[in-house]
Amino acid sequence: MQVALLLFSFSLFSRLIKKLGYFNLQEIDLKNHRWGHYFVCGYKGFYEYAKSRGIDLGEPVGLDVVVDGIVPTGSGLSSSAAFVCSSTIAIMAAFGASFPKKELAQLTCECERHIGTQSGGMDQAISVMAQSGIAKLIDFNPIRATDVQLPAGGTFVIAHSLAQSEKAVTAAVNYNNRVVECRIAASILAIKLGMKPQEAISTIKTLSDVEGLCVSFAGTRGSSDPVVAVKEILNEEPYNTEDVEKIVEEKLEKVFANSPTSLDVVRAAKQYKLHQRAAHVYSEAKRVHAFKDTVSSKLSDDDLLKKLGDLMNESHHSCSVLYECSCPELEELVNACRANGALGARLTGAGWGGCTVSLVKENVVPQFILNLKEQYYQSRIDKGIINKNDFGLYIFASKPSSGAAIINF
Repeated sequence: MQVALLLFSFSLFSRLIKKLGYFNLQEIDLKNHRWGHYFVCGYKGFYEYAKSRGIDLGEPVGLDVVVDGIVPTGSGLSSSAAFVCSSTIAIMAAFGASFPKKELAQLTCECERHIGTQSGGMDQAISVMAQSGIAKLIDFNPIRATDVQLPAGGTFVIAHSLAQSEKAVTAAVNYNNRVVECRIAASILAIKLGMKPQEAISTIKTLSDVEGLCVSFAGTRGSSDPVVAVKEILNEEPYNTEDVEKIVEEKLEKVFANSPTSLDVVRAAKQYKLHQRAAHVYSEAKRVHAFKDTVSSKLSDDDLLKKLGDLMNESHHSCSVLYECSCPELEELVNACRANGALGARLTGAGWGGCTVSLVKENVVPQFILNLKEQYYQSRIDKGIINKNDFGLYIFASKPSSGAAIINF
C-alpha cells in the first residue's frame, strides 16, 4: 500500500478502485461505510495522538492524496490495516513528526477503531514492525515483536477464497460480536474464580486479563492450561442475555454503555457462545508459542515443517469449530490445499471469507498453484467471477517482507 501526499485540499484518489472521493474530519458515519474512511481513521488518530503527547501541530491541514496498492480488499490480508498504517505514517511525515515503531503500532491500532471495528492490533503491529526474511511473534501490553527464524525449504502460499468479508460492515454480527463474547467470557471466569461482579465488569476487558486466575485454577487440577478452567466453569450451551446479566449482576447495555460498537453487538445478539470462544482464544495463544518453540528446537527442517503444518491445521479447526469465523468457500479451499500437498492450511485474517495461507514445500509450489487453479479457481473463471488474466492476484507464494516505510521523492 502506497500513499502520496500534497498539502492542499482533503481529497482522495484510489488508483486501485479508480475512484475520487472528498472527505472531512467530522465523525465517521459508521452506517455509511466508504473506502476513504480508513484514511480519515489515520488522520484523526494521528492528530489526536499528537495532541495527547503535547505536540503542537496547529490546525488540521488539507491534503490531496493518491492511494495505490495490490492488497485485495475483504481478503483477510489486512488491507484495512495496510491502508490505515500507510495513511498514518504518511500524515506523520507530512507534519514533520516522528514516533518509534512500537508507538506507531499502538497508535495505528487505535486509529482503526474509528471505523467501528474493535481491532486487537496484531495486523497493525506487523504492518509497522515487519522485517524481510523474518517472522515475528507479536506480544501486547506493551506491544513488542520477537524474531522467529523460519526453517528452510518451506514457503507460504496465499489463496483467495473469493468470498469477501468486509469486517467494518458486518462487525456487529461477526468481528465485534466475538470481541464482546470474549469480554463477557472473561468477566464470568473472573467472577466464578472469586472476583466481585462489579470489579470484574469494570476491570476485566480481555481473556488475557483473567488468564492468571485460570492458570491458578488449572494448577489445582494438576495443569497449567487455562482451558481447564474454561471447560469446568463455562457452559458449552450458549448463554442468553438474561443468563449473563444474572451472573454479572448488571444489564449488558450498561456494561457496554461507553462502547457504541459493543452496544450494537448486544442489541443484535441472541446468544453468546462463551465456552467455545474462550477455549479458542486460549488454545490459539498456546499454538502461537508452540510455533515459536518448534522453530527453536533441534528438529530437522523437514520435521519442523511438518510440525508447523500440524499447528496450522489445528488452528484452522479451532477457528472453524470453536470461533466459527470460517465459511463454506474457506472450508472448500483449505481442504483443496491439504489434498494437494500443503503441510498445513488455515484461514487468515478476520475470517468469514478472504484468504487461506498454506505451508508448502518450495519444490512443489508451482504444481500446487496449478492444481488449485484447476480444482478451485477454474469453475469460478468459467462463471465469470474472476478473469483468468487476473489469476495471479488470487494465489501467490509469499515470504516474510518488510513493513511500512517512508519514501521521500
